[in-house]
Amino acid sequence: MSNVREDFTPMERAVRGHVLRIAHRGASAYAPENSLQAFEKAAEMGADAVEIDIQITADDRPVVAHDENLQRVFGLNVTIGDVTLDQLGEMLPTDRAPIPTFEQVAAVCADLKLGLYLDIKRLNMAAAGHIFDSLAATGLMAYTIFGSFRPDFLAELKAYSPAIRTSILFGSTHVQPVWLARAVNADYVHPCWEHAAPEPHRLLTEAWLTAVRAANLGVVCWHEERPTEIAALSALGVDAICSDTPDVLARYS
Repeated sequence: MSNVREDFTPMERAVRGHVLRIAHRGASAYAPENSLQAFEKAAEMGADAVEIDIQITADDRPVVAHDENLQRVFGLNVTIGDVTLDQLGEMLPTDRAPIPTFEQVAAVCADLKLGLYLDIKRLNMAAAGHIFDSLAATGLMAYTIFGSFRPDFLAELKAYSPAIRTSILFGSTHVQPVWLARAVNADYVHPCWEHAAPEPHRLLTEAWLTAVRAANLGVVCWHEERPTEIAALSALGVDAICSDTPDVLARYS
């Protein structure tokens, strides 16, 4: 898998020569978010990995969708967790990109040589078993980071498989990132600060970065589409940047 690297530790940036480029929900500026088409486009545009959102159906099948409710994307007032995988497939409009299963996404991304950055929105251990089975079957386990806003989810996943890499997401600029990461034994901190300031890269102060690096934590940044911000984040030495526009990410990171 030539596009992705087995080692996603902070030291890998120096080897790779560029920030890890993560396509946010795939190349979602150019194709439907979290769709197979968006992942294929991300690979074409030079992404190293794709960020995908995990929801769980009523029969414990992991699927790839950002919203638990289908209203925004499909115009249906249906909650994914209330229906089975078969029911979900039957009710989705045929003129829209379908919601893929995690198994399908893992297979496609393995073929495309893309790593996975999972944003776990919902979790139970039956569904986690399906996720781990798919990663093992496709050889993607070493190319996957498990992320979530939910510290309890990361703690459960780390207990289930201690060798995995995890990333804790947070929106507040007042979070103590090292404390939060250590509480759940995370490997990465992921500030979601795209709307926190006009130039959010300035929030990553020297003191903030020094503390995070001293704790041997990697830094994954919010989804960013502005070339000047992408270039500034890259210059700061962050390990990964998410973006709806992986082509812009490839040019400026």
